[in-house]
Amino acid sequence: MSTASHPDRRSALRQALRLCIIDGVASSPLCYLWLPGNFIVAALLTGLYGLPEAAYGLIASIPFWCNFLQIFITPALAHRFHSKHINLAAAWSNATVWLAMAVALAWMPRDNPRATTPLFVAFFFIFSLLASVNSVAWNAWTQEWSPERIRGKYFGRRNGMIQGVTMVFLLIVWGVFAHYKGSLLAMQAIIVGSVAFRVWAIVAQHRLHCGPASPAPILRLPWREQIQTVLRCRSLLMFIAFSSVWGFAYNSLGPFYPVFMYRQLGMSLSAVCLFIILNTISAAVTMPTWGKLLDRFGNKSVMAAAVLLWQAQYLVWMFLDRGNSWLLYGLWLWNGFTWAGFTLGLFNMLLKLIPPEAKAMAIGVNTAVTSFVTAVAPIISGAAITYAIHRGWDPMRVYHYAFVIQIAPAFLSCLILLRVEEPKARSLSEVFGAMRNIRTLDAMLGLTFIGNYVFVKPLRKNSR
Repeated sequence: MSTASHPDRRSALRQALRLCIIDGVASSPLCYLWLPGNFIVAALLTGLYGLPEAAYGLIASIPFWCNFLQIFITPALAHRFHSKHINLAAAWSNATVWLAMAVALAWMPRDNPRATTPLFVAFFFIFSLLASVNSVAWNAWTQEWSPERIRGKYFGRRNGMIQGVTMVFLLIVWGVFAHYKGSLLAMQAIIVGSVAFRVWAIVAQHRLHCGPASPAPILRLPWREQIQTVLRCRSLLMFIAFSSVWGFAYNSLGPFYPVFMYRQLGMSLSAVCLFIILNTISAAVTMPTWGKLLDRFGNKSVMAAAVLLWQAQYLVWMFLDRGNSWLLYGLWLWNGFTWAGFTLGLFNMLLKLIPPEAKAMAIGVNTAVTSFVTAVAPIISGAAITYAIHRGWDPMRVYHYAFVIQIAPAFLSCLILLRVEEPKARSLSEVFGAMRNIRTLDAMLGLTFIGNYVFVKPLRKNSR
């Protein structure tokens, strides 16, 4: 009987792996639109509907608040429902809300930000909370049926396909907005098309039936002992402090890059889309080189170098105007180059520092603290920019000063990072959810594939 069940198990697994690839590829367009920090949603909110920087900053912070709030929701749901059912319910709800929003855009006033801001806030809060729950449930469900021995190779191939589809999606967006000049109808078409692909992905999830992979049991400490274990990990706490300061530094202005290019440099949505495409290509091309540097010199030193190189570009941003905006071609290529190295190092570093016996608690603390701090950043910066502009300051200069101010906390984060003791790599094949915030930030630069690229750390073969 066991011999008969073995081929059946392998056949079911092969089908599940195919459906999981369809799920990832078809979900990628809407996953890119999930986050209000990306250039498409920035054009929708600040361009078509004219939301001020303060309102936009509040909306840009919502995904991080939801990353924090889901910690209190997902465990309670997991006690009553299977992770697959939670995932499917949240996924269908996400698609429904996006479709409803695409239709509602036609009736929302485009010259009354006070009326539309509460609607957008409500929409992004509901959707982001559902997306956070969906992400955690999907990760938990995937862990159940995917054998650990194939995760590194399989998810590497799957995420490579997602990377390619994301590039194709950005090229389509670029063509659509270049032809239709960023009209509301074009925006609605992009959203509806993304929802249609998401429905295809959800149908594939419904068809995915595979038994448990039967992983080896892992010893779990009681919650109180897990908390004590985390508090004893000085390097982990220092790393969380670094991630919080750095997250505040980046997210304080990250959502406002496209707003600056739209409003102050007078660029079209298609032009900004081209910069994002260049940024994505730069990151993808240079990622293998960064991986070699990380293996040779360690994570924290390479990450610190990447942050310093990344911040150097803002010495140029502070002089940008409509006469020299051509410099942005080089700046976005540079941005993708430095961001790729930092993100790869960040994930690898976290893998080393999280104690396996308290993995859930460590991930929860890291996510909660960094989400809270990162969420506050765009609210403060958006309010400050709006206040300065309303006081009569030149908007161009306001942004120039903001680019310089951002450098200070970024440099502070480097000093904290260098104090983290980097141990040897642990045998921890995946940390689902640990990179939730970094994947949220990736969408602002069109680099969501980086979060997927480092989603699974391949297993090492035993040396003989």
